Amino acid sequence: MSVNKSNWIKKCRSPWLLLLTMFITLLPLQAIAAQAEATVSKNVVAVNQVFRLSISVDTAINPDSIDFSVLSPNFAYGQPNASSSTSFINGALSRNTTWTLAVAAKNVGTTTIPAFKIGSSQTTPITITVLKGSQTNNSETDQTNVRVTAEIDKNILYVGESINYRVKIFIGEQLSQASLSAPSGDGLTVSQVGQDAQHNIVQNGRRYLVITRNYQLTAEKAGKIIIQGSKFNGSAVRGANGFNSGITVPVNEDARNITINIKPKPTAYKGLWLPTSDLQLQQTWQPQVSNLNDVTTKVGEPITRTITLRIKDVAQSNMPNVNLTYPDTVRIYNEKPEYRTENGYSVMTLKQVIIPRQTGKVTLPPLTINWWNTTTEKQQRSEIKGLTLNVITDPTANNQFSSPAIITPPAATIHSAKTITAAGIWPWTTLIFALLWLITLVLLIKKRQQTVITTTVTATQTTDITSMLEAAINANEPIKVQTYYQQWRQQQYSTLTTQPQLLQQLDNEVQAMMATHYSPLDSAWNNQTLLALLTQVKQLTATKKAPMTLSSLDPQ
Repeated sequence: MSVNKSNWIKKCRSPWLLLLTMFITLLPLQAIAAQAEATVSKNVVAVNQVFRLSISVDTAINPDSIDFSVLSPNFAYGQPNASSSTSFINGALSRNTTWTLAVAAKNVGTTTIPAFKIGSSQTTPITITVLKGSQTNNSETDQTNVRVTAEIDKNILYVGESINYRVKIFIGEQLSQASLSAPSGDGLTVSQVGQDAQHNIVQNGRRYLVITRNYQLTAEKAGKIIIQGSKFNGSAVRGANGFNSGITVPVNEDARNITINIKPKPTAYKGLWLPTSDLQLQQTWQPQVSNLNDVTTKVGEPITRTITLRIKDVAQSNMPNVNLTYPDTVRIYNEKPEYRTENGYSVMTLKQVIIPRQTGKVTLPPLTINWWNTTTEKQQRSEIKGLTLNVITDPTANNQFSSPAIITPPAATIHSAKTITAAGIWPWTTLIFALLWLITLVLLIKKRQQTVITTTVTATQTTDITSMLEAAINANEPIKVQTYYQQWRQQQYSTLTTQPQLLQQLDNEVQAMMATHYSPLDSAWNNQTLLALLTQVKQLTATKKAPMTLSSLDPQ
């Protein structure tokens, strides 16, 4: 092996290449240094009471790599039991070596299990409290097995303000069942926030399962209030071994009580009382706008306004209602507000669909919210601006979807064909009559061609917009229905004006569709009525166009 290594070095002409190769070879070994950890089954024990010490390292290593003699001055210990394991999960290979041994403290007092060095890693020292044998029945040992802690964001707040109450349960032994009650207090509204979270930690050599639960506490009255801590109840299984299942011992632990000071609403405050450390009010428009003071849109063209309100430390039930008064020249459809909790904020999202009903200048209102800043202890105002619309008619709809006029021959031509037959000289009369007959025939043929072309174009356009409208109705897309209906209504105006009752039914049904879709109540809209009304209009249109056929234009 040494000969091969020597030959390889000789092949390396540059010493820099050799150094670089050695560095790359050693880098992975440094990057994957093993992690060592020491844990104990108890860290409060009686003198000479046996407990378990475990040491593990995440690599395969020689079992004789640890010197346990460092325990000798303060502990008696048995023969270590070493075990190794290998696992291959999701393409990753991992190895582990664990030593387990029985340990007993020799003297009463506080002593330390020293750090064990394993290769380039070492464990953390563990402090052990050693009691006299008569003291082991008190609650001190139980407290180390299960602990409950609680903390809040702040202990001074205002009436109507909320705080987060976080409780953690540290479980260091086997439990057969467990429950946790919510905190309580006079004048407090309590609600759980989110789901429980859990993870494992090692504290002073003990491994604990930590369960975390969050509550939102809202103050309803001023004064000093004591938060009665959450109460943990469970049953611990102790004394179990390979031959028996042990006994069940009740475990009861309470989180500490916390006193908070609730301030009243300032007498000089005006408006809806809304205490919070942060309030964010935002809005978006669709289509997007660059100048809020001058936006050009068309009659029947929908605009979507989305308002987002984010308030910190306020319960969802205390979120303000957003009420905006719009002018009668627009139709408003409100979607149901959506609520969620996000990083300590209660968030409300409100979407409104605005449809202009007539031309002219239209001013959409701003929104202002007064609130009390609990950090600066001052009243503040948040505002989003309104929008000024310049509403015009839809020229595309008028030009593209209006029916072109049917060209007819001048009335003078027909009259001349009737009056010239009274000429005095028969040959000239015959010649003139023949010429006029030819002219009349040419005009009739031209009229037929123009009418056919006009009818075809009009029918094609009618079919396109009607098909799009029907497709939008079947797909339950109210914004498209509103847009296509306005274009279709302009196109069919000449037909609909002769049927005012039918026109009113159509308008009412479209409004009913929009109102149902954006109603805060859960209700379904039946689209069959609107489709049936459209069928009636198509039948009326077909009846009016029936006489305009090629046969009706043929000269008799």
